[in-house]
Amino acid sequence: NTQINGKTVVVAGYGYCGRGVAKVAQGLGAQVIVTEIDPVKSILAIMDGYRAMSMEEAAPLGDIFVTVTACCDVLRPEHFAVMKDNAIVANAGHFNIEIDLDGLAAMAVSKKAMRNNLDGYLLPSGRTVCVVAEGGLCNIAAADGHPMEIMDMSFALQALGAEYIVKQAGKLPAGVIAIPDAIDRHVGEPDAGTACCREH
Repeated sequence: NTQINGKTVVVAGYGYCGRGVAKVAQGLGAQVIVTEIDPVKSILAIMDGYRAMSMEEAAPLGDIFVTVTACCDVLRPEHFAVMKDNAIVANAGHFNIEIDLDGLAAMAVSKKAMRNNLDGYLLPSGRTVCVVAEGGLCNIAAADGHPMEIMDMSFALQALGAEYIVKQAGKLPAGVIAIPDAIDRHVGEPDAGTACCREH
């Protein structure tokens, strides 16, 4: 029940998901600020037409905050303390670890349900910070989840990535292995799903 156009939306993280969130927010008429610890991604955000700054700088400016980093404690008490009254905080990144809910609860005078999937934390300053879906993935916990096309691509990458690991058994170094470009390209081909089914 909030108008997006004219609001300032702070997007924490500018990977694939963060870029999507920023683009949608901009398309809805918001002013978008990106916070990103990777300087190259910060420059990319600027080249895409957004402002880029630290969360310390962005915290007092935002009306809506969306974390999309997969990192812990992206939004912390020092940020909550300077947010606008009724700032909305949502996580679209990784479980509920991106927002320090324990820290927010500890500094809050009270907590109350504002509406379905929206809790308001009243701070000593008299301002309220509103948290969507208890910090869980808002597109899953407070909406209908990912579009089926996204799930198709995600599961295809996972399946082909697992197949690659099995076929490369004993040849890969220990650690995190990026999906090879050839698999990425294969999944991105127009009829990849049909072709994949025909091959197997």
